[in-house]
Amino acid sequence: MKPKILVLITDGINCNVETGRAFELAGATTEEVHLNLILSGEKKLNDFDIIAFSGGFSYGDDVKSGKILAHNLLKLKDDLYKFIESKKLIIGICNGFQVLTTLGILPYNNLGSPDVSLYWNDNAHFECRWVDIKIPEKINSPWLKGLNGKTMKIQAAHAEGKLITKTDEEYQALFDKELVAFQYVDGNDNPTEEYPYNPNGSKLGVAGLVDITGKILGMMPHPERNVERFHHPNFKDLPEDYIPDGLKIFQNAIDYFN
Repeated sequence: MKPKILVLITDGINCNVETGRAFELAGATTEEVHLNLILSGEKKLNDFDIIAFSGGFSYGDDVKSGKILAHNLLKLKDDLYKFIESKKLIIGICNGFQVLTTLGILPYNNLGSPDVSLYWNDNAHFECRWVDIKIPEKINSPWLKGLNGKTMKIQAAHAEGKLITKTDEEYQALFDKELVAFQYVDGNDNPTEEYPYNPNGSKLGVAGLVDITGKILGMMPHPERNVERFHHPNFKDLPEDYIPDGLKIFQNAIDYFN
């Protein structure tokens, strides 16, 4: 049986179709479900194998990116804990990453008590560009299996993507605990804070995190925007056996259940 994906939607989410398409290309079945149906109990989180928080501007990002959606999701705190404890998978992309950090799910599963935040880009405006992101050698996550040390080309599109913590020690702990999933890299494949390689100025180039179980992934760039050959900006020059970088992430999630 194919893994079943919940693509959560609500006001302002606008990358749900592409996210669902990416999972379907990887071999899953997807269902878009409005948050209200989850809150009412008509649909249950545990009826699904993966929850996908896709990109967009939930509730217009009127207070802070992802904050209103995160606040509403706290009403499902017990159900979210049960989902996490069942060893199923969660992904948050762009606005979805902002939701997961604001919820406190990333990186330490402290629902209601955020440990990190995603702040305004250094240039204080929206950035949409292709970036290169590198997966650290030491990372243990079903989402990134077999991709350790690899560099991917993915599109970034956000205004609030700079990862911050309360202290430098807390930031370093993300590396020490091997929770950093991606880093922006320059033309020499080195992690960077330099613009435009790093679109937001995130220290040490952090572009994504996993939680302490490795089963929850959050990332600012959009892997669903590079899941078909023609998505790549240089698709005409790609080898015949090219597998789109973003697709590999979704395929890993499906392989985890198979």
